[in-house]
Amino acid sequence: MMKYIYHICLSFLMLSIACVDTGQDENYDESELLMLLDEDDAAGLDGFGDGGLMDMDYDSGLEYGGLPRILGDTLGYGEGYRIRFGRQITDRERTVDFTVDGDTAIGVVNYTVSGVFMAQAMDTSTMEAIDSIGFSKEFSSTMTRKVKYARIDNSNSPDGYSWRIIALTPLIGGSGDKVSITSVEVYDAELNAAGGFTLTGDLLYSFSSDEIGDHFINRETLPTFTSFDAVIAKVSVENTGPEYTIDSVGVGEWVVLHYGRSAAQRGRRRLNDLGISIDSVANDNVHSGFWRVHGPGIGHSSRVFRSFFSTIDLATLFTEDGGYNSVTWSIPYRSQRPE
Repeated sequence: MMKYIYHICLSFLMLSIACVDTGQDENYDESELLMLLDEDDAAGLDGFGDGGLMDMDYDSGLEYGGLPRILGDTLGYGEGYRIRFGRQITDRERTVDFTVDGDTAIGVVNYTVSGVFMAQAMDTSTMEAIDSIGFSKEFSSTMTRKVKYARIDNSNSPDGYSWRIIALTPLIGGSGDKVSITSVEVYDAELNAAGGFTLTGDLLYSFSSDEIGDHFINRETLPTFTSFDAVIAKVSVENTGPEYTIDSVGVGEWVVLHYGRSAAQRGRRRLNDLGISIDSVANDNVHSGFWRVHGPGIGHSSRVFRSFFSTIDLATLFTEDGGYNSVTWSIPYRSQRPE
């Protein structure tokens, strides 16, 4: 069960003759700001975990309407095994620190997430587990984001105003310091003459490590995708080494894209750095992959979801006492039906 711990830090210029009324306003503001955060579909962590072992690419409870999906190859690229893995969250705590300055408020949201990462390799000829590549490992990650609020006039409120979330930064963080993300880019995927997809479409959005912690995304203009379109995600990473690889190409980390809005509506796609499919150069630390955007859900024309771009170091992951090194950037987005 999620545990919430709230640390509220409000800064006001107060008149002594109004100290009682101001204190009442502070308590009301705190309650409203937290309620808005809890109710906002763009915030939160749901969709981050897998709930247990899963195929490399999977989805559950998302709307595709029978359309064919572009899936990555879950095989070990000719090396004779199929890997299933998953991140099972067992506990999470949230702290929120608010600073209020007149008609503007900033909330700094911090999560501590604990759980178990598990992996299992299956021999593709016998479909039996390969014990030497099967394991589970506990992990704990810290993640943070900033949320910006504005106080607006509201004649229906007893106080004459109310608060609204107007922007938020990506949720970023992880465990360890061996791997990092330097940029995330998402492009349109366009058909070529042969009927396949090629990276010639427009850049839809991008984020870089230079600005990620203070990059506020306007709440009313979140990144928006047309439902059922195909897009291409490219994630650039750094790995300080030494690197351990489980294939002949020599790639030392996994990069995956989680997406969803709840435990019942979520999915995952692996991005690859193997020089195959849409990835043009093997082991250049740029992981690429297709993603068929799901629909907003039956009965909805548009709805907000959350994406989680994660890189996981293999050298420490597949070593019993090597810890757990992973970094995640979470970016909210909107799935919207075609007009």
